[in-house]
Amino acid sequence: MAKRNVLQAHQVISLFIFAIGIYACVGFATNRIKRAEEWEEGPLSVLSDAPRTNTSNSCKGRCFELQEREDMDCQCDNLCKSYGSCCYDFDDHCLKTARGWECTKDRCGEVRNEDNACHCSEDCLAKGDCCTNYQVICKGESHWVDDDCEEIKAPECPAGFTRPPLIIFSVDGFRASYMKKGSKVMPNIEKLRSCGTHSPYMRPVYPTKTFPNLYTLATGLYPESHGIVGNSMYDPVFDATFHLRGREKFNHRWWGGQPIWITATKQGVKAGTFFWSVVIPHERRILTILQWLTLPDNERPSVYAFYSEQPDAAGHKYGPFGPEESSFGSPLTPAKRPKRKLTPKRRQERPVASPKKRRRKLHRMTHYAAEARRDKMTNPLREIDKTVGQLMDGLKQLKLHRCVNVIFVGDHGMEDVTCERTEFLSSYLTNVDDIILVPGALGRIRPKSNNNAKYDPRTIIANLTCKKQDQHFKPYMKQNLPKRLHYANNRRIEDIHLLVDRRWHVARKSVDVYKKQTGKCFFQGDHGFDNKVNSMQTVFVGYGPTFKYKTKVPPFENIELYNVMCDLLGLRPAPNNGTHGSLNHLLRTNIYRPTMPDEVTRPLYPGALYLHSDFDLGCTCDDKNKLEELNKRLHPKGTTEAETRKFRGSKNENKENVNGIFEPRKERHLLYGRPAVLYRTRYNILYHHDFESGYSETLLMPLWTSYTVSKQAEVSSIPEHLTNCVRPDVRISPSYSQNCLAYKNDKQISYGFLFPPYLSSSTESKYDAFLVTNMIPMYPAFQRIWNYFQRILVKRYATERNGVNVISGPIFDYDYDGLHDTQDKIKQHVEGSSIPIPTHYYSIITSCLDFTQPADKCDGPLSVFSFILPHRPDNEESCNSSEDESRWVEDLLKMHTARVRDIEQLTSLDFFRKTSRSYPEILSLKTYLHTFESEI
Repeated sequence: MAKRNVLQAHQVISLFIFAIGIYACVGFATNRIKRAEEWEEGPLSVLSDAPRTNTSNSCKGRCFELQEREDMDCQCDNLCKSYGSCCYDFDDHCLKTARGWECTKDRCGEVRNEDNACHCSEDCLAKGDCCTNYQVICKGESHWVDDDCEEIKAPECPAGFTRPPLIIFSVDGFRASYMKKGSKVMPNIEKLRSCGTHSPYMRPVYPTKTFPNLYTLATGLYPESHGIVGNSMYDPVFDATFHLRGREKFNHRWWGGQPIWITATKQGVKAGTFFWSVVIPHERRILTILQWLTLPDNERPSVYAFYSEQPDAAGHKYGPFGPEESSFGSPLTPAKRPKRKLTPKRRQERPVASPKKRRRKLHRMTHYAAEARRDKMTNPLREIDKTVGQLMDGLKQLKLHRCVNVIFVGDHGMEDVTCERTEFLSSYLTNVDDIILVPGALGRIRPKSNNNAKYDPRTIIANLTCKKQDQHFKPYMKQNLPKRLHYANNRRIEDIHLLVDRRWHVARKSVDVYKKQTGKCFFQGDHGFDNKVNSMQTVFVGYGPTFKYKTKVPPFENIELYNVMCDLLGLRPAPNNGTHGSLNHLLRTNIYRPTMPDEVTRPLYPGALYLHSDFDLGCTCDDKNKLEELNKRLHPKGTTEAETRKFRGSKNENKENVNGIFEPRKERHLLYGRPAVLYRTRYNILYHHDFESGYSETLLMPLWTSYTVSKQAEVSSIPEHLTNCVRPDVRISPSYSQNCLAYKNDKQISYGFLFPPYLSSSTESKYDAFLVTNMIPMYPAFQRIWNYFQRILVKRYATERNGVNVISGPIFDYDYDGLHDTQDKIKQHVEGSSIPIPTHYYSIITSCLDFTQPADKCDGPLSVFSFILPHRPDNEESCNSSEDESRWVEDLLKMHTARVRDIEQLTSLDFFRKTSRSYPEILSLKTYLHTFESEI
């Protein structure tokens, strides 16, 4: 246990820079165990203006050493500035800046001067301390960026390199759309993108803040899993607050999971520094990484990281774009419009502004001049690109540019935000002084005092819900947040959460926003919004011998990168939220080969066991004589009732066929194979002409129902005599069927159907849709959503996409952990009810990516989008739910879009098990999120 705690502390001190304020939490160097233990007994303040120095030893020859020197009284590594443990001459020896960071013609062949930042002497290559452009200026070589793209089919490494090193170049606040600036602004980054592997964007985790996302990149875990749920947070068990400027963030108890550098160390792979103090210039960081790459084989790390605080700092201060580039347009400058030609008469009639007014107008227009703002955002991007160029030139100089794998990655995007666009809770609540709000691009609310007996989250939610026509935030109990956010299952996440509209902020009151002395706004940009918003997306580029050449891949989530980094380093990943193998298409060869999970429970295939049984489930349907004929349709062709009973009672009942009797027919409704159940239960496959179901004897409802809707399918009305029709299913025992009387006795709950009767292909098959085995419990308010989805949207999707396959079913997640609830857990929450009430319903809509091919004849890539719809007794999430469903239901569905993988985790089902596509391709499909956002 002690060792485990040391390792946890070890990973904590390796954490991240934040660019706010005067201090930066810094990176990781190997073998920090002693220092990690000393943190608890360290100085009272890590923000001291006069850090402790030691004069008994020197940093000469020790700059940025990878291991802590226990035999020394002071340190010379990249962390010593943060710990206040640097030797007295650290700045003199390790932060040299004399003669700058580049060679010039007059410096070539210079006499070595140890005071120089880098060298241009004839011996610098042998000593490994040349400026990165030495070969270019002094030897006539070309810059890396000026060379043609070349396909690196295998690593070309110097002797002694057992694996290609990995360099992670991370940039803070790099909005994906910055890449549109192209080679004119970022030629080096553009070359990495065009010559390597890139995605249009990479999606950060929610909240789209720095600390949660950097730690997610390092661990592959969602914030609710690794515990860093925000840049600031309160833990009610610790009764302590974590924030950027405080010392508490160094305590290992906050940090869960296993970051990549600990994974590497545990498996005998050396890791270099992860992230740097802001006092160390970018050029020095690059030169240090290059020098580490020249270390002897037994000392040289295999993984390195560079971190830049830009362009985040500039984005906050000036906004992400110049006014003319904003995706929404900017309120800061007038819209462009063509000039009107003035006739002499109009020129004479035109009023002339007074000099005073002219000066004021000129001042206002030039205050945020387009050119000035554009430069203020473009210049940081140029600086980042220059640093990338220094890295790549340095690698080429060391003959490592065909050996090293480079990942260029951001943590989140940036959005236009100003103080003027702020919602104040004081406009909604009378007691804002009794609450603590984590403000900004999202809102988290907790009581100011933990002993406040009057604090009621649901009352606050009610007072914040749909109170203004132009309200710019939406309040949620955290368990009701969209499942795709994975932001509920942690005690550090407050019960009340506010999703804020993009470009807006939320605060308690105005004095919390503006600068107290000047009353001015001090920012023009921010992040933290919903992670599906396009302005929050960030950049991913992979370049090197292991990445594919000139390849564009679909967008993906940053939880997947940890597994890729482990693959690049030959490591076994620690448990994480990523789907290992889903990004195999980024790599030249499949380092990891995923396998399909084993099916735990195989289905039963019942016949019409109870064809002549007379049982009453309290269900009614007219024309009983007709129903007897219809029941015969449910009897599998070629089997007898006796054979069915024999099969059901045999020891082979969990096999899919016995002597061929119940071999499933190839159905057009299970286009991608039967979903597999990954837990122990009992369920039956029920065939119908228009749909197929996996019916659970435990839940008394289908686990899934699958059907295919062609482009030509018609939506038909329900005949009046079938309006209230529900009929027993003679294939299922009454003891495993829902009882209609339960719905008659409970006015709070009604029912719906997983297969929509509106899409039945004939009158006879319409009766199949009214089987009790197609019935699901449903709140009356939710019926409006479900009926509109089935009656209007499914048909529209089929028309637009040339047919779709739909799989729908219930979800039970009462403890909101994002995982399938066990039967015992479900019973705890539905005590006193014979019918378990789902917390959500899911739907997976699949078509051919090429819409010219029908869904049921697709031989190319697939396209998928999914929903996880909260099953709630009201529709208050949609403020206009009193209006026609066409005005709000589709927006609600888009808010609750989800990945197939999210649904699999919540149901313990496995989809897409039988296709002609490779399994990694299917995993990529399952982890794709259709955001319904405009293209970036």
